[in-house]
Parts: sequence; structure tokens; C-alpha cells
Amino acid sequence: MTTQRQALFISFLAVAGFFGLRALPDTQCAFLHADHQPVIVDGVEFCGINEEANFYSPKALQFPVELKVELSADGTKGELRLIKDDGQPYYGHEIAVSHTQKVHLHLRQFGGARAYAHLHPMPGDDGIWRFDLPAKLRGSALEAYVDFADLRTSRVMLAQAAIPAVSIFDGFVLHSRNAIVSMEASTYKSGESATLRLRLSGPEGKPLKLLPIMGSLGHAVVFSVDKPAAGYAHMHPTLEGGEYASNPTLSFRLRLPPPGTYDLWLNLNDGQEELLRTTLVVTP
Repeated sequence: MTTQRQALFISFLAVAGFFGLRALPDTQCAFLHADHQPVIVDGVEFCGINEEANFYSPKALQFPVELKVELSADGTKGELRLIKDDGQPYYGHEIAVSHTQKVHLHLRQFGGARAYAHLHPMPGDDGIWRFDLPAKLRGSALEAYVDFADLRTSRVMLAQAAIPAVSIFDGFVLHSRNAIVSMEASTYKSGESATLRLRLSGPEGKPLKLLPIMGSLGHAVVFSVDKPAAGYAHMHPTLEGGEYASNPTLSFRLRLPPPGTYDLWLNLNDGQEELLRTTLVVTP
């Protein structure tokens, strides 16, 4: 191939890549879901009938952002930086609000109770985003995932990073008030579109009234148990009619990831926030 043809080929790839990036969906939900057609009921957002979430590996997708996370010496506080390709950090004014927050930080624990937390770091003028680390995650090796939207381009960015343990795990035990009574899936077969229905109950079987959390009635995240660094899925419920029952049911649509065992964490609000976990087994 001549030098001129090489130059033309490289130029073609650059132009194709530019328009390919421009064609990406514009919002967090549009990227994390196949087809964003939200339904708004009394100010609460539900996923549209044709939407489904996907299981993503940020490292495999190679977004132009690097996530760096550091914990304090006592493991109680954390700082993260979102580094662009030019080496500069993302500042608070450069990130759009998505689901009522700017940066969504998902932390999951390796081993142990496989605990999880959904946090929203606060930006500083120095380009550092700061957060308090929940007690249930302290002293454990963690994996961090972030999703946020670039304000200038409206493109969603995903990134992940490993966080080594900084102290000895003290055996924190999580006690839940509410419960996931059951989870039923329309299919468990890898690669297929599944509807996951989670039936919930309040403390000791009492009625549970779901309240909005980050603009939705719940947020669910899926992590692999077998391969901790494989990626994650971030889901919001669809509207099916059982969301406001005394024992509500939340439904999520997900294109099922590769076969294996997965943790599904549900973040809900009944006057106070809570995280509940159940297991999803995906078959070949």
C-alpha cells in the first residue's frame, strides 16, 4: 500500500469513527438501554416498553476516560478522578445531571458478603470527586464502575477500576428490613431478552410503599459472581401495574449476559434507602 493510500485509509477510519461516535445515543438511559422511550407517571420515570438494559464491560468498550480511585489510610473515605485522553480531569461543570445526579459510582465487594453500594461523589474545584465509603465495604478489595454524561457532547461515559483493600475486614453484617420474596424471569437463556420480575415485601411481610429514588421507583445492578471484572448492567423498572401494590413487583428488562451466576442488587426507597440482593443464574 502506497503512502498516499495509507493516508486516505487512516483518514477514512477517523471520519467513520467520528460519525460513529456522533451516532451513539445522547443520554444515559439511551446508551444503557437498547431503545430509550421512557414513560413518565407523576414525575416518576419508567423504562419504555421496547427498552432493555445490556451487560457492559467498560474496559472492553474503551471509552476515552480513565477512572482512578484512592481510599484514605483508614479506608473510610475515597477520592476519584475521571481522566480524559488529554490527561485533564473532568470537573463538575463538565458533567450533566443524569437521573438526578452527575456521577453514579457503583462499588462491589470481592468475596465475603459480596456487598454493594451506589454512591454519588461530590465534585471539588481541584477535579477530585469525593465520597464516604459505607461501613459494609471497608477493608475489602473492591471494584468500581462509573457512568456519567459529558455535558458538551451529551455522550455517556463508562469506566471501571480495581480498588485494593486498605485494612482488615471486620466482618460487617448487612441486615435488611424489606425483602425480595421471589424473582421470576421470562427466560434464563444467555443472549435472550428477559423480563425479570421481583416481588417485594416490607418488614415481617408488612405492606411496602415504594417511593422515588433518583427519579425512578428502583435501580437494579447486575454483577457476575463467577468473573468479578466482567462488567455490569444498570437497569430501571418498566411499568406493568404492580409497582404500587401492597406487596409490589418491579419488572426489569435485560438482554441476558453470558452463562453463569450473577448478583442482582436492587436499590429502593420506602422512606429510607435500602439495598437488597438476589441471585440470577443464566443458562447456555
